[in-house]
Amino acid sequence: MGTELTTERAIGADRPLPEEQVFDLLHRYFICPYCGNISRLFAVNEFYGEDGSVIGREYHLSCYDVEDLPPEEARNGTLPFRKVHHRVSDLGELREVAVKETGDNVEVFLHVYNYNAGGRLTQRLIQRSDSFLPNFSGMLYSQFTCPFNGYGASGSGPTTSGANEVFINDYYGWLEVEAFCTNDSSNDSSYGIQVGTGTAANSTSTYALAAQIPNGTTSGQLVYGLHSYSWSTGATSTIVYRLFSNSSDASITVNEVGLVWASNYSGNPYRFIMLRDVLSSPVTIANGASTTFQYTISITVS
Repeated sequence: MGTELTTERAIGADRPLPEEQVFDLLHRYFICPYCGNISRLFAVNEFYGEDGSVIGREYHLSCYDVEDLPPEEARNGTLPFRKVHHRVSDLGELREVAVKETGDNVEVFLHVYNYNAGGRLTQRLIQRSDSFLPNFSGMLYSQFTCPFNGYGASGSGPTTSGANEVFINDYYGWLEVEAFCTNDSSNDSSYGIQVGTGTAANSTSTYALAAQIPNGTTSGQLVYGLHSYSWSTGATSTIVYRLFSNSSDASITVNEVGLVWASNYSGNPYRFIMLRDVLSSPVTIANGASTTFQYTISITVS
């Protein structure tokens, strides 16, 4: 069954799992010991001590809460099941299921690196992204229908303010048209990677974070840093990440993360969300500390 599930013993239970092994585990299916569902591993969450050793590790399975439903209804996939994340601390508690998987053509992973006030890494969470949102497919449609050497607007969707606006699809001279931009500046929380405290599940009508944490240094605020990106010719992954710092004099707990793009049409700014994720485990940023949130969008060439 591929890499042995004795990964912890192979490298030492107190050592961080290499990220390539984390990704290997996130492509495996297991029987959940709590609900009995067959689920693909959703996230791996590690906590680190002063010397960098692992002091806690969790494996999260993405399951659906159907325990209160009759068996015949529980098998009906059209019901609005509540997604839950069941956790185990030992791989030995999981029984792997041999599932023939050809691999997803497009995958998105969310990485969270939590640092203390001294800059030491205290937590690493890597989870599968919940999903792209409808605005993403709308923007693809807009880009595909763009006239060559021109500009236009094809389709529309809700901005993060809830207003319905057109998708802009090209740059054309004095009109100052911009589309699909995420490279927000520091101290600006209007687009790019955003974080919030909401826990509501996504739906086809999701157009923003449920409760965004604003930029700032007062109570309940985080300082939004610059974005960084990683990609090279021929690469199969695009990476975007952003550092958030807490200067509010109190800890702040993050439950949700989103990626928002900006469109600008002749000075009219529009903001559309393309990704939103509820963290499988909340992340607390202590006062004076910082956390990096990273999206990795990967394709499989076959």
